[in-house]
Amino acid sequence: MTVERVDVAWAGFFGLSPQAFLEPGIQVVAHRQLGNYRGLWLFRHHAALCLSAPPDSVRDLRDAVRAYTVRSLFSEAGVRALLGPRVEELIGPVYQGYVERPSFRSVMHLAVRPLFAADTAALRQLAAACDADVWEHSGITFDDPHLFGLIVDGLVVAAARCRPGWGETAHVGVVTHPDHRGRGYGRAVVSATTAQALADGFIVLYQTALANRPSVALATGLGYREYATHLAVRLAAER
Repeated sequence: MTVERVDVAWAGFFGLSPQAFLEPGIQVVAHRQLGNYRGLWLFRHHAALCLSAPPDSVRDLRDAVRAYTVRSLFSEAGVRALLGPRVEELIGPVYQGYVERPSFRSVMHLAVRPLFAADTAALRQLAAACDADVWEHSGITFDDPHLFGLIVDGLVVAAARCRPGWGETAHVGVVTHPDHRGRGYGRAVVSATTAQALADGFIVLYQTALANRPSVALATGLGYREYATHLAVRLAAER
């Protein structure tokens, strides 16, 4: 896999050709993969910034962003200046990474294995031990068919999934028991699920809050490379 394949995948996410997607500057497009999301998504890749918005906001936003550069808009101050009181919540910046087979650095751990229906109770114990938002951000569900876990004394102390997304992409999610962090368990399960997804031919993507340095380090340690950073903006309900 080359980075051009990743470019094609992300261009498709926004409904653009690869050439248009990589064009320097700010582009405003109507939501495609984001469907009916009532918010904005700002995706910065090198000198290009793609702003995905609800269809009824596109025309006004295209006019408004002319006063901005990529750098000035891609910030909390820039977003709030653009949208004012319409901003209900700003999430990010978020690290968006990808890994290619030649750069993937796998980590083997004998206690890692696929998880099945018989492991649901143990997986629920892991969920109960984690903060609700940490579990939610992992994207793991109890009936997920693409799960790997690391087992210690009969307990699932880390789990990761790689769920197929749009096109040829698959998306990694990981969670580690709070009492078992800092031991490389998260890296081991992400390694296992990444290896499986690469073997299946997927474009493997990993995202986490940019401020979550341990999570970013986990990804880069396995050979993931930063592709982009992004911000999500939840818009306040209209009154």
